[in-house]
Amino acid sequence: MKRYLPFVIIATVLGVALGAGALLFRSTPPQPSAIPGPSGSPVPTTDVATTKGVVTIEEFGDYQCPPCGGLHPILKTLKGEYGNRVKLVFYHLPLTQIHKHALEASYASAAASLQGKFWEMHDLLYENQSVWSEVGDFRPVAINFARQLGLDTARFMKDMDGLKVMALVSSDEQRATALGVNSTPTVFINGRMVPNENLTIEKLRQEINQKLAETGKS
Repeated sequence: MKRYLPFVIIATVLGVALGAGALLFRSTPPQPSAIPGPSGSPVPTTDVATTKGVVTIEEFGDYQCPPCGGLHPILKTLKGEYGNRVKLVFYHLPLTQIHKHALEASYASAAASLQGKFWEMHDLLYENQSVWSEVGDFRPVAINFARQLGLDTARFMKDMDGLKVMALVSSDEQRATALGVNSTPTVFINGRMVPNENLTIEKLRQEINQKLAETGKS
């Protein structure tokens, strides 16, 4: 019996280890997948479902970011020029380490989206960026914008602090992380990232025309 004792001990230890490993595997939760972003369109950047004759422009932006503020009128002009041939999509990427009101501004536009006024709030935030960027308290600014847009301000304030709005913004941040996007503005056209030096109205117009020509809808 003594000859077999070492083998019995080894078998017992191995059994315990395997059992613990199985328990650890079962107790490890699956990693969550990225949630589609709510802002403008649910189409994933990594696999843009391109509609024939339509160019999809996706922007990861921060409402307090000056370059994003500079890009805003360019994208708005292009949307005006091309109409339904261009689809704009905005994803929240508030750079909270350098912009103190960026997250609340994203919450404001997401809260407005729940009342069907996302783009209207989006435009107000960018077009008045220099006014609110340096204020001490952003909340009165957001409420004032909500009033201008005719929103239910009580609901708007509640939504700004609500889990649904936080989840909407967080999902866009998760998307950015999954794509390796860490700066704003970052723009994709039909799923391909546009170099920063090409974020001019001339270069973007050229890119849009090329994409439209490829589909015979220029």
